[in-house]
Formats: sequence, structure tokens, C-alpha cells
Amino acid sequence: MTSDELKTGVVDTLLRIADRFGVPCVVLAVVIWLGREAAISIHGSVVEPVVRSHVEFLESAKASMEQQSDTLRELATGQREIQQVLARPAKTGGAN
Repeated sequence: MTSDELKTGVVDTLLRIADRFGVPCVVLAVVIWLGREAAISIHGSVVEPVVRSHVEFLESAKASMEQQSDTLRELATGQREIQQVLARPAKTGGAN
């Protein structure tokens, strides 16, 4: 089958579909097909890099939050130690 025969076959098929379902349905099908092709073409060049960079951002944010969590834990421990020292009764020699 040559390319001219293939084109003729596709056109004939589209005409038969248009005759059976109507022109608006064919136009809608063409628009959907073009949207699909556009989505496929931008997937590799737009979607994948955006998703990859977003995942990298989330991983760096996770690491940062883990560091902040460790720091907050250390601060809480320090504050507890300070509170325990301040809560002890003062040892005075008796004369004021």
C-alpha cells in the first residue's frame, strides 16, 4: 500500500464516519486526537523535567525539615535542662 492509497483510505474512512455520526462528532474527534498528540509531545519536554525538579525540591525540603527537627529537639532538651536548674531550691548559707 502506497502513501497515496493510505491517505485516500484515511480520507474515505473519515468521510464515512462524518456521514454516519455527523460533522460535529468528527470535528470533536479530531480536536481530541490533536490534544492527545500535543500532550504526548509536551510530556517529555515539559512534564518530566517539571516533575523531576519538583521531586528534587521535595527531597531537599525533607532534608531541611529533618535538620530543623533535630535542632528543635536539641533546643527543647536545653530548655528542659534550664528549667530543671531554675526549679531547684537555692542553697543559701543562712544569713541574708
